[in-house]
Amino acid sequence: MNTTHVLQSALQLANATTVEALVALYRAAIHQFGFSHFIVTGLPSQGQRFEHLVLERFWPEDWMSHYVSRDYIRRDPVATASVVCKAPFTWKEARVRARELGSAGDRIMMEAADAGLKDGVCVPIPVRNAVAGCISLAGEAPITEKAALEPVNILSLTFASRLQLLVDHGRPKGLTLSAREREVLTWVADGKTAWEISRILGISDSTVNKHIAGAMRKTGSVTRAQAVAKALTAMEIAG
Repeated sequence: MNTTHVLQSALQLANATTVEALVALYRAAIHQFGFSHFIVTGLPSQGQRFEHLVLERFWPEDWMSHYVSRDYIRRDPVATASVVCKAPFTWKEARVRARELGSAGDRIMMEAADAGLKDGVCVPIPVRNAVAGCISLAGEAPITEKAALEPVNILSLTFASRLQLLVDHGRPKGLTLSAREREVLTWVADGKTAWEISRILGISDSTVNKHIAGAMRKTGSVTRAQAVAKALTAMEIAG
């Protein structure tokens, strides 16, 4: 794909009007570099669940279930590198950076290869409500030379930006929680009581209850659990 084609593809991505159309365009673009799979995700901090931060994916289902059930996100060399890297990198580079993880990192990469994800590239991106984020692209024999990283980077950054914009536009109208309401609901989702949340945040429990009530009102909920569920669905908080 030459520079003109890259820019034309990026323009198409930027103008996509639905998530479905956007994903189809992105898959077609990255296929030219040999990538058959991708995942767009935030990277979890303590207490967050990885699967709740995934924005979009075309990823082997069996591998995804295996990966989540074993909490591989904490030891995955690619995920680890995504937290500190600002520029695109290859999976091979990630494995070199993560040698201190020992055999755990190598085992994860070998199991990924067995699932059809033999090699890949990762593009770090910002993701809302996450410490960091990335698009990881993989295939049987993708083009991962340095010359291919820049066009893949342009396409992936455009895709990620448009994806998050379309997701934001698809949220329920009027569901815009304040930063404190999101913070309190996140702790509610973690099973904390109002008293426990007040001690964690250094505010009174009555103030905590006020923020919970505000979140319930904005989400049209009658219970705290319902407010948490609606906030998770709308990606106002991460589970």
